[in-house]
Amino acid sequence: MSKAPITSTYRYETVEGLGNPWQPGFFRRVPWLGLTAMLGAMVGVLGAVAVLYLSNNKPVQDWSLQPTVYLAIASAATNIFLHFALTEAVNLTWWRRALKNKTTVADLHHCWEHGQSLWVALTSGRQFSVVALASILVALGPINGPLLQRASRIQQGYFERNTDLHINIAPELPEGFTLFSDSDSLYDRYTGYLSTRGHFPNLLTPSFVEVAQRFNQNSSIFIADSGCKGSCSAQLRGAGLVANCSISDAPLHLEIPDGLTGEEQDQEAQNIVQGTDIFGTYFLWSGNGLFNLGVQHKATKDCLGTLVVRNCTFRPAVVTYPVSINGNTSSISLAAGTTISDDTVDEVVPWPLDEGSVQSSLNISTYGGFFKSLSDTYSSSMHMNFGAIGFQIFNEGALSNRYVDSGVLETLNCTMSFRDPTDDIIAGIRELFFRTALASADATRPADVQRITAQESLNTPIYTSSYRFLALAVLFSLLGWLATLPLFTGWWRLGRAVSLSPIETAKAFGAPGLRTKDSNARVKDILKDAGDRGVRYGVMTTTEGTRLMMGEPSWVRGPNAGERFGG
Repeated sequence: MSKAPITSTYRYETVEGLGNPWQPGFFRRVPWLGLTAMLGAMVGVLGAVAVLYLSNNKPVQDWSLQPTVYLAIASAATNIFLHFALTEAVNLTWWRRALKNKTTVADLHHCWEHGQSLWVALTSGRQFSVVALASILVALGPINGPLLQRASRIQQGYFERNTDLHINIAPELPEGFTLFSDSDSLYDRYTGYLSTRGHFPNLLTPSFVEVAQRFNQNSSIFIADSGCKGSCSAQLRGAGLVANCSISDAPLHLEIPDGLTGEEQDQEAQNIVQGTDIFGTYFLWSGNGLFNLGVQHKATKDCLGTLVVRNCTFRPAVVTYPVSINGNTSSISLAAGTTISDDTVDEVVPWPLDEGSVQSSLNISTYGGFFKSLSDTYSSSMHMNFGAIGFQIFNEGALSNRYVDSGVLETLNCTMSFRDPTDDIIAGIRELFFRTALASADATRPADVQRITAQESLNTPIYTSSYRFLALAVLFSLLGWLATLPLFTGWWRLGRAVSLSPIETAKAFGAPGLRTKDSNARVKDILKDAGDRGVRYGVMTTTEGTRLMMGEPSWVRGPNAGERFGG
């Protein structure tokens, strides 16, 4: 089937008052596409700000994509939306200008040309307009791209954040902890054995021996998969101790007081010969999970006076420890600089405890091995008396020698003095119990699985943001945005949706070939009515001579080289 020939004549009719009505209005004529593009451009700017703010001082490992990728997307989106918005704004400005009185054809041409060509806008001279300004500033907008790329960089640094950890620790020691057995027997839950009729702890279980040895060697406490990647500080609830301490004094007689005679003087001399413990640390097992620490020491150089005596009673409790976790070495420790006073006592274990029950002819103890280990580590004494050749000392245990005041003793005499070891011993007791609570944890017991929030500090590659470059990037984006926004004003004066289609503008200028029933038709309506009409640009002969113009193809011929035409 052959194609129908192009219509050779224009047929149109004008019916007065039957076209689309002219309907201006603020809400009716809102340029949704243009304003949405303006909003999209602003979202792109704010997105770049958000990316740099959120990534500043954050670890590189926390970002699957580098911030520069998001910044590139944000800058591209901003520029695309801004160019689109400018196109829509120039369209509205052109038609708004056309509605004004005293508008010239040149005015309309400059309005359109400034929005189409950056070069024309830059060289507009006396015809410079707000459209030319917006065109220039929008064209400068893509400078924001390299500026934003410079705004984010990577460097080594410290980063702090809250992070969730999981650590296994027993809130209470189970009924014993790791006794002596090579099987999963009852004894695998205890620390030591009680012997003699007095049920006194004398032997550690093999599993608790390992805990005690690592404590005495000051070995690190290893934990697996806690979730800490750097250095973490947290509060950890677990089995601990509550201490009740008192301080008193005891008489010191290593010198005969002045003014004594007779029997009193002889008695004092006998006391000096018998001597006294000028340093002593003792542990007393009370059974039922309780034990006592006694410390006695000569605190001054005085040979006559008093000894400082401190007594502490310890009871098992559930406490909250301040702890430090090293994610690099997978280790945990009590927070540096803290003491037992910094532990929050959540609950004191009910007393009396079931200690020393007879199981398979063995007396086994939950806390007895703990007491035995402490006694072996810290028990010490130094006794001084006056002998045949002067003052002499008898020493047991290593602790007494560690606390002798250096620089005080010139000769072996009663001026010896000691530093108080109580706080250090309590710190050791606290650490050993903390180690025991960790070692006795069972991941199958829900109560032993602690989930806590920690403050984490990382020495790691981090992103740092340069807000100077960000400010410059935002400035270039906002200049174009602010210059474009005023071009939308006056949209409410337009009575239909308009465009700068050459068809619509030609119709507005009264082109004969585009006359339809409605002179207020939108471009899509014009095309419905006149879109099938044939058209050609060329030479048309009229009664006034030859002209170059658009016309029906059958009336138009092609121009010849050098041919001149009328107006």
